[in-house]
Amino acid sequence: MRAFEHCAYFAISDICDISSLLQSPDLSLPRPSDRDVCVCWVDVSAVTADDASAWVSRLPQTERDRYARYRHQLAAHQFLVGRLLIRGWLESLTGTSAAAWELREGERGRPEIASPPSPWSFNLAHSGNLVACVLSSVSDVGVDLEDLDRRPLTRDLARRFCAPAEVADIEQQPEAAQTHRFLTYWTLKEAYLKARGLGIAVHLADLEFNLAGEHPSISFRESLEGTSRDWAFGLFQPTPRYLLSVAVPQPAGSPRPDIAVSAVTLDALTR
Repeated sequence: MRAFEHCAYFAISDICDISSLLQSPDLSLPRPSDRDVCVCWVDVSAVTADDASAWVSRLPQTERDRYARYRHQLAAHQFLVGRLLIRGWLESLTGTSAAAWELREGERGRPEIASPPSPWSFNLAHSGNLVACVLSSVSDVGVDLEDLDRRPLTRDLARRFCAPAEVADIEQQPEAAQTHRFLTYWTLKEAYLKARGLGIAVHLADLEFNLAGEHPSISFRESLEGTSRDWAFGLFQPTPRYLLSVAVPQPAGSPRPDIAVSAVTLDALTR
């Protein structure tokens, strides 16, 4: 499964609209180096029931069974394409067939590679019509994705999930920009929690992000006080409608990892 021959590739650190950079069919996704973190995203809006029926046979039986339990078509397509994406990516990097990889849910449900032995760590996210996967040889990477059209902001929502400084930042934005700013904080928090394998017991308001610098930075309040702050974050807008955040460990004194984002077409993924 040669899924990544037609991926556009670039490195980016701040929020931007990257859709105009993802049109070339001639660029390929490079193998991540020891410092690289790569994200691929796929638009599943064109997946039909016939497509899904044909593609699901590529999954192992356990994943076919899980696919069959979905009652909503979009959720089923998100799961299917996410599994095709990570399996195809691992095959392209290692030469081991996509079907040979055993994936499992680790503690708190985070997906991980069970076999064969591999240095790669990955995480998956989906929202609306987009599915994203982050892959790195750095352990404990996390990714989150949110549809800007999906979740209208209320003041109670911001105050429930955001630290006081974040709430103040949201409320000082123009009204039309407040949902965007809230979801910026939300995706960063979720990416961090997914990288750590932490569950919903964590109080999201105890994670505090600062967006004033060149890159987002994290600090911790109350229940999480004293937690290591040695993390790097990437914040992206793959299309005008979606926000995507990435969390990756960055040991003190080490250079910031390069984070690259690429689009993958369904045709490239499933041919």
